[in-house]
Parts: sequence; C-alpha cells; structure tokens
Amino acid sequence: MSEAVRIFRNMVNERGDGLRELHFNVLKQLAQPTEFVAVGNRRGKVSIIINHLPSGGILVVVQGFLKHRFLPMVWSVALDGFYKYPDETMAPMTREDMYSFD
Repeated sequence: MSEAVRIFRNMVNERGDGLRELHFNVLKQLAQPTEFVAVGNRRGKVSIIINHLPSGGILVVVQGFLKHRFLPMVWSVALDGFYKYPDETMAPMTREDMYSFD
C-alpha cells in the first residue's frame, strides 16, 4: 500500500472516529456532505452517508475514493462505518453492509 493510500485511509478513519462521538439525534439529522481532498498530488473525495434502519437506528458510513496515481479510471476505496441506536449504543458495520458500499 502506498503512503498516499495509507494517509487517505487514516483520514477516513479519523472522520469516522469523530462521528462516533456525536449523539444519535445529531447524527440522525446530519447533512450528508461530500468533501473533496488531496493527498499529495492525488485527488479524492470523502462522503458521509446516513441510512435510517427499520429498527429506529442508523447506519453511518464514511466512504472515500482516491484517484490512482497513474491510472485515471482506477480509485482506491476507504470505508468506515458503524450502527448507532437511540439509546446511544453502537455496533460495528457488518461485512455484508461494508461490501454493499464498495
């Protein structure tokens, strides 16, 4: 893994860690922004996705794409995600849900 990809993945994970600190009601109403970033000379984007679950909880996903250095149609993908519930409990994102965002 290149240094740029490592830095980018850390960037995505840090955003996920920050979101975990927010209260359920704040996350539930959070706008779903996309941030455009640069790591060295590589451009990318990081999006926050909030999916409401039938159980009343939410799935919070931080999804990042970083352009490949030499191949313009190839992207490195970084994901972080978790479930949060009205009682403020959390659970890690399932592998199945992780694959649906890839």
